[in-house]
Amino acid sequence: MTNKDVEANNWVGSLSKRAIAFGTFHDWQKPELVGLTEVELEDFQLKSLAMKLYCEGVPIKDIVAATGINRQCLNYYAARCLQSAPDGMWWGCRALLPYLHIKNYGRTKSVAPKLSEAQGGHAGALGMVFAKYPELEKRFNRKILSHVDHESENEYAIKPKTLHRFFLSLLEEFDIQEPEWPFNTKWLGQRSVYEHIKNVREGNFSRVVRNEGEREAKAHMAVGKGPRPGLVYTEPFDAVEIDGYKFDSHSSVLMKAPNGTYVAKRISRIWVVLMLDCASEAVLAYKCVLRSEVSATDVIDVMRYSIVGQSRPEPVIEGLIYPEGSGLPNEVIQECKGALFTVVKFDGALAHLSEKVTNAARKELGYFWTLGPPGHFERRPYVEHLFGLLSNNVFCRLLSTTGHGPNNGRADNCEEYATQAPVLAEHLLHLLDVEITQHNARISEGLFFLSPLDFIRQKLEQNRHHFLVRTLPDASDRGVTILQLKKIVTVRGNTKNGRHPYVQFLRVHYTSNYLYDAWPMIGKKIILHIDENDLRFVTAFTMEGFLLGNLVAVGKWADTKHDMRTRKAINSKMADRTLQVSLEQDPVLVYLAFLSASKSKKSVVISADVVTEAKRVATEGGVPLVVAEPRPAPVPAIEGKPLEFSDALIIGKKVPDLNALLKQRRFKE
Repeated sequence: MTNKDVEANNWVGSLSKRAIAFGTFHDWQKPELVGLTEVELEDFQLKSLAMKLYCEGVPIKDIVAATGINRQCLNYYAARCLQSAPDGMWWGCRALLPYLHIKNYGRTKSVAPKLSEAQGGHAGALGMVFAKYPELEKRFNRKILSHVDHESENEYAIKPKTLHRFFLSLLEEFDIQEPEWPFNTKWLGQRSVYEHIKNVREGNFSRVVRNEGEREAKAHMAVGKGPRPGLVYTEPFDAVEIDGYKFDSHSSVLMKAPNGTYVAKRISRIWVVLMLDCASEAVLAYKCVLRSEVSATDVIDVMRYSIVGQSRPEPVIEGLIYPEGSGLPNEVIQECKGALFTVVKFDGALAHLSEKVTNAARKELGYFWTLGPPGHFERRPYVEHLFGLLSNNVFCRLLSTTGHGPNNGRADNCEEYATQAPVLAEHLLHLLDVEITQHNARISEGLFFLSPLDFIRQKLEQNRHHFLVRTLPDASDRGVTILQLKKIVTVRGNTKNGRHPYVQFLRVHYTSNYLYDAWPMIGKKIILHIDENDLRFVTAFTMEGFLLGNLVAVGKWADTKHDMRTRKAINSKMADRTLQVSLEQDPVLVYLAFLSASKSKKSVVISADVVTEAKRVATEGGVPLVVAEPRPAPVPAIEGKPLEFSDALIIGKKVPDLNALLKQRRFKE
């Protein structure tokens, strides 16, 4: 074969590449050249010009004359540019960058034996093993990514050291032994295996985070991808977010000791349930909860507050003022009074999944509700952002702060500072209210330097007040009756025994002057409207819808305001004989004294959880928080024979076993 024949064959090969590349140069990916030196830039421009002429069909000899690049290099550069890149596109002009490898290194020479302390000579050995045994690589990569391997047990966040041992066991299964690599090295190829593990995990980062990532990492994987969400809320009250936040700070309350002084006792961390508008990012309503967990009643209260308004906490910090024009929307904007929301976004907590929230409240207010997947807080970005502001602006600046975690901003001896400073719960509630009202009046870059309140005002005034807020009729007149619990009960009584008509709710009788003498209503069903925050009275209606008026709790239950949680707690204590209440005593005050009783006569010893419950009961009842005298130890029952002076007394006798007595009687007969 002559040189002309070889040149002809090369020309045919180059023609096939040129046929593919013809007219495609403008579609090739062009790299950024800022980081190149002058020499590298000049070299790249010559190569790029050569490829441009190559794609335009210019003869090879003319390209060689114009650029000085020989025919072999032209074919080499064209082959590189026409290969597929990891992004699915051709490499294009990116393949012309200096020192760029577009193909992974592949070892072809077998590993030769070497001294134990000698270095080098093993480049590409792991890749050669994987090329020879593709099933080995498949199983090892599956183990790295924590997929289920039926032949071996997996562990959470498996360590590289453990994976290296697994790799060695796989080598034995595939009959790879000495003197083959890695058994002919000192560290058994540990560094190469670690590098492969790192590359596999980085190439499957999303999968690794889903399997082993922290809660925050898993949530952030769903954001930052560029596309806007499917639902965009642009008008006020289109959608709201409801979530709970636990104060990042310990606090205390003042209790009056028996000697007349006041002592500070630490309470459990306070929760706040908050509703925020998605379009304006304005806080519509909130409620502070003195309990370990938030209940469905608290969520209902926040919904009610957003419609009819709420009272501000008592200003206890001197010099702390509210900014002019600040407040909640239903306080400062007339059109927002009684406003209803269309969509409610929950986080899937048990309080949000209750029948009260998802069914009863939805039917009365007419909203759609949606739940996000558990652990994905990024689905409610606005309320989560506000929680971060509350934490950084208020609670993390206190001496008693708990920080964002045990090792993230927690103050030393924060629990002691809560009682020594003291950091009172009333102070935190005042600080929280001021910060929320400031947030509603603070300009935001995301709203084009409008405050949330100004955003709502402009939306309401645009296009000659074209936008109308959906409102609940007679919201101001209904007040606390909105979202009340409704229950059907039966009127009880007995005409023969002279028992006047009454109804029973949570083991307490209710009646009124009208119902007291309404003997024909015995046995009929009526509807009770119950304010769960005040069980001293309920409102009754007939099944036909006629008002019967307010029914008042019988006895001392009507003296002190209490909610359903307090009523259930008292009933539970009375049922197990932990709490004893006489007819002349107020059950709420007896329960409060039970909670406030110290375990020691010399000092006030009450746990934080008990103090929190006592503070809640005292606050809702409007009574002072006083330390009660220590409860006497219960006297154990005396077992033995009855008192000798009277056989009629049963004091000290054991309760007779009726079954045993009946058996004895049958035996005698």
